[in-house]
Amino acid sequence: MKVKFIYPFVCIIILLSGCAADEGTKPEEETGLTAAELTPLLNTQAGIDFVASPRDVNQDGEINLFDLVIVAGSLGDDVQVSVEPEERTIEVINREKTEKTVRVSGTGIVAGDPDLVVLSIGVSVERDSVKQARTEAAEAMAGVIESLKSNGLLDEDIQTQHFSIHQQYDYSKGRREFRGYNVTNTVSAKIRDLDTVGNVIDDAAEAGGDLVEINSIQFTIDDPTSLKMQARVAAMGDAQTKAQTLATEGGVTLGKPISISESGDYYPPVPVNLEFAFAADAAAVETPIQSGQLQITVTVNVVYEIE
Repeated sequence: MKVKFIYPFVCIIILLSGCAADEGTKPEEETGLTAAELTPLLNTQAGIDFVASPRDVNQDGEINLFDLVIVAGSLGDDVQVSVEPEERTIEVINREKTEKTVRVSGTGIVAGDPDLVVLSIGVSVERDSVKQARTEAAEAMAGVIESLKSNGLLDEDIQTQHFSIHQQYDYSKGRREFRGYNVTNTVSAKIRDLDTVGNVIDDAAEAGGDLVEINSIQFTIDDPTSLKMQARVAAMGDAQTKAQTLATEGGVTLGKPISISESGDYYPPVPVNLEFAFAADAAAVETPIQSGQLQITVTVNVVYEIE
């Protein structure tokens, strides 16, 4: 259980500890504590002064934890000292320092050109038998994959996303009637040369024939690390500007940030849905694809001291 010490009660505890010491026992709080365990208490101004010049505050002939506690208690209501004997930890809360802050959020937005397209393409076949549907789907997908490779896509950039075999039923007549089997096979293909996207789509659609399904394409940035860093810098600048404005209008001086957190960066790939009905002359004109730009957004939450 956490016992909280406020200065008016510290003297009583010190006196009680002295009595306990006379009886040959020592209170739990007097057990040896390392500097690391005392760090929260030592970081108060009273703690810093005590370490610089340790002294026997309660005149019991020893310089120990209780001397440090009573010194910290002398700071008054702005400091709360808590001691947990079982865990041998000390917590110091400087309420005055905590309250004298300004909290702001900053947003940084950076635009960048996409350098990668992720194409979702597949085939769907419905036939009376599983064997027939699976065979035709396999042949069509083999043609699609071969087309992708012939346009320079590497094996590691082509990955199966979905494969399924389902029974199909017709409910149009008010009852369930078996219609056949549907086989669907979809792959994800990464196109790194954006100038070839339209040609890749047209060739793949032609290779898959009437069975092809082009679900979507997504424009993305393969390595957004640099843009994220720029967005973070912009977000911190935005937070600084907001905090300075609030401090100026509030008639106080803005201090250093005491807490900084990033609430997450948002980098949305841009999906583009394609309705592609393949016909004999569909590839006569190359499919036009516009990449546009992408935005990376970073938000930071900053707490500044105010003086």
